[in-house]
Amino acid sequence: MSTVVDAFCRVCLNSCAIKVTVEDGVAVRVTGNRDNPVYRGYTCVKGRSQPQFLASPERLRHALKRGDDGDFTRIPVSQALDEISAKLAEIIARDGPRAVAGYCGTMGYSNFAAGLPLFTGLMDAIGTPMRFDPNTLDKGGKQVAQSLIGTWLAPSQGFDDPRAIVLIGTNPLMTYTGFPAGSPHTWLKDVMDGGCQLIVIDPRATDVAKKATIHLSPAPGHDAQILAAFVNVILTEDLYDREFVAENVRNIPALRAAVDDFTPEVVAGLADVSAEDLRRAARLYAMAPRGYVMAGTGPNMSGWGTLVEYLVQVIETLCGRWLRAGEVMKQAPSLLPEAPTPKAQAQDPLGWELPELMRVRGLRQTQAGMPLAALPDEILTPGAGQVRALINWGGNPVLAFPDQAKTIEALEALELLVVVDPWMTATARYADYIIAPTMPLETPSMTSTLDALATRATGYGLGLSYAQYAPAVSTPPPGSDLIEDWEIFYELIVRLGHHVTIRPAGVSKAFPALTLAQKPTTDELLELLAKGSRIPLATVKARSGGDLYPEPHVVVAGPDPLTRGRLDVGNALMMAALRAQRTSIPQGGNDSKHAFRLLCRRNNHMYNSSGNVEGANRGVRHNPAYLNPTDLAELGIEEGSIIRISSDLDSIPAIAAADGNLRRGVVSMAFAFGPAAADGSDVLATGSSPNLLAPNDEVFDSYTGQPRMSNIPVSVALL
Repeated sequence: MSTVVDAFCRVCLNSCAIKVTVEDGVAVRVTGNRDNPVYRGYTCVKGRSQPQFLASPERLRHALKRGDDGDFTRIPVSQALDEISAKLAEIIARDGPRAVAGYCGTMGYSNFAAGLPLFTGLMDAIGTPMRFDPNTLDKGGKQVAQSLIGTWLAPSQGFDDPRAIVLIGTNPLMTYTGFPAGSPHTWLKDVMDGGCQLIVIDPRATDVAKKATIHLSPAPGHDAQILAAFVNVILTEDLYDREFVAENVRNIPALRAAVDDFTPEVVAGLADVSAEDLRRAARLYAMAPRGYVMAGTGPNMSGWGTLVEYLVQVIETLCGRWLRAGEVMKQAPSLLPEAPTPKAQAQDPLGWELPELMRVRGLRQTQAGMPLAALPDEILTPGAGQVRALINWGGNPVLAFPDQAKTIEALEALELLVVVDPWMTATARYADYIIAPTMPLETPSMTSTLDALATRATGYGLGLSYAQYAPAVSTPPPGSDLIEDWEIFYELIVRLGHHVTIRPAGVSKAFPALTLAQKPTTDELLELLAKGSRIPLATVKARSGGDLYPEPHVVVAGPDPLTRGRLDVGNALMMAALRAQRTSIPQGGNDSKHAFRLLCRRNNHMYNSSGNVEGANRGVRHNPAYLNPTDLAELGIEEGSIIRISSDLDSIPAIAAADGNLRRGVVSMAFAFGPAAADGSDVLATGSSPNLLAPNDEVFDSYTGQPRMSNIPVSVALL
């Protein structure tokens, strides 16, 4: 019997509304929901490929344990959890809670609503500060920058009727961030048809850059200098919001002095762009009545992402891109139980330093989290506080972390590596235990992820108040021994002898904790986590296809004159970092012997290292190395040839491909593939691992620890 069920996709954070065709309890087809008021039928190839994911012969259907011979054998999941908890208890008793680390990777967020509260609850129960997520390898500078400039206690204008948009090193048509969740193509067409101006800063003429009003194509690595030139134009031409700045901003003189040398003419010479286009872009954005700026992964992976993100927030502040008293907060959360209380006033900077220190490179915890790139060093560095066990949920460090060789060495050095993943990933091969979980269409969920994303930074979320609930629509494979993600962490908490105490994901630390007296069903857990939300979960369930919930309106309140702070646009640390880039960008390593710069890019069929199956990749499993056709010709390299890409750290084989949208002197590759053999023998089958080329301890952001993982100096030659 065939039925069609409403659900939403959880392969990535876009959360597309979908229709799932189910036959005999198994999902066999996924399409977009054309009746949904936001997505209007939009899906991507990843979401539509979910039936292939569920039925793939490569999918793990049982828990596995590594034997002394290195081979994996099946083990009942309950027994695996017994053995894991016993080993964790032994390590904690001997070395303390800090010896246990937890990493929630990208695919952990596919079960954000139910899984993340329990994962965090497990880390809290253990008492370990060593909890990590991908943020500090992605765009962690956003949160650190906010801790340096201060906080406007209402949202930014963001997606609310922008008249100008600046995108730096991001392609929302591929990444689904930078534009609101939904159909990025449709939304961009709608706002540009309404008169919005789009400015894109990217060395590559990406899909979104081709639609831009102005596309600046600079030499890689000059993002901070270009943003400083924007600030220079805004200040020298008096294009800033004088009233907003006078009431809410401090340190303008320090900012003026720091950007004085960053004229469009000077920066144009450094970045190899047109000074007139640079000046025109700054004017176009500053003179628009509303808008937003968003920096993507590329500039954050440059090695100084915090400076880039700080300058983004400086521009937003100078132009007054924040909601004011009396405006409606159109992106009010629907399913988070914490009531939003937006207020049109500034809060002074809180400071970037949080208490927990790392043991390497002078790093510490920040508002962005623990510096993830330092985790391998924390495992390999002996002494008090050394990490001896890692619970890895939905992440693939071997392919995602920089310095792949060091990452593998660290994983092999652990006493206990637990991997929660439905696939035998490159990381799972080093695990002591692999717990095979159910997959998204096999579990119920709700779109609280979209609510939480909206609070992260400008450029995330839906821009509107929206919600959807999805039931479990597909049954697990026959004969399998699977467990939901959240249940794994619940069972470990109980086995370790703790009460199960959690908070809904996305709420503040001030939100009261919830204690689970007994194990709930997943639906009962979701009801508990959404209790008290602006829109009752029962209401959301009744509109199964997803809907908008603008009412009750959330209106921005006026300022409290007794507690008003000011946004600091001239932070001394950031001004010193900017002055260091006056004549050139700080480098590192032996750049002089490398003629090319390696840049990251995205593939639409992949979500980091996940999704590389036949239905999505259409037979192409590798990640080509794209170069400008003229560069290929000068190197005597034909498309399809196997080439060697070398950095100071290592070298990799790759398949050459031509891309006329690239600047010369650039190699562009998708990350999170491979690892491929050094001789290139399996590069077509598995792809290449660019992270072998990126050291984690040379050029890195001193706040987030994020290493330079893009704009890496490399050489290119035929293999």
